[in-house]
Amino acid sequence: MPWDCPGATALRMKVKLTHGKRQFDVDVEFLERKRLSITVHPDLHITAKAPINTDRDVIKKRLEKRVGWIAKQLNYFERFQPLPPERAFISGETHYYLGRQYRLKIRSGSVQRVRLIGRFFEMELHDTGNNIKAREIMMHWYSDHARELLVRRLSQYLSVFVKMGIPAPEIRLRRMKRRWGSCSANGVIILNTELVKAPIHCVDYVLVHELCHLKYPNHDKKFFQLLRRILPDWEKRKERLEKVVI
Repeated sequence: MPWDCPGATALRMKVKLTHGKRQFDVDVEFLERKRLSITVHPDLHITAKAPINTDRDVIKKRLEKRVGWIAKQLNYFERFQPLPPERAFISGETHYYLGRQYRLKIRSGSVQRVRLIGRFFEMELHDTGNNIKAREIMMHWYSDHARELLVRRLSQYLSVFVKMGIPAPEIRLRRMKRRWGSCSANGVIILNTELVKAPIHCVDYVLVHELCHLKYPNHDKKFFQLLRRILPDWEKRKERLEKVVI
């Protein structure tokens, strides 16, 4: 049966798939969009986005056709399990910036801040045991540097798309748990501020990938032709990015 919810913007369902002796669930979200998309995340979580009001049986059949691909992606990400534990924001812990590890040093200080000095994130806190404040300061640092970096890197590629007659998109930044970026049907590009932790060539891959969606919304042949024209080694960049866990 199709969804009968006029005016709804998002509905969800769970689909159970079988591949050989293996079973896994796919969390499906129904949105205002034209086609089904599937994402396998590094934490082995599987999500899909489907056009709203699509018959649920149709969605299940389409997912079943991709079950081999989903299993292959799961096998790939299982090589990196278990994932690193959540950061505690304590001295001695390592944090990433542009693909490199930096050790966190926390000391008492009158000005609460964090600075990247050499191979260390050097943080000053009123209370060195306040992990919540330490996390807040680090998140602000990442957000500020992500904004500067992403705007600067975008400007290097945007002219290519403007020459195609594509207007400069609206760019929004936010911290996301499962996606590096997205491009909406109305041309709004959303970028994950966590991108600042990835190597710069991986950052560029995400930016160009989303910019290509301004021209070709779907992952069809023309989309990948354009992506390859701008980034001939995009597959290597994507493979490296998949090893970066957010």
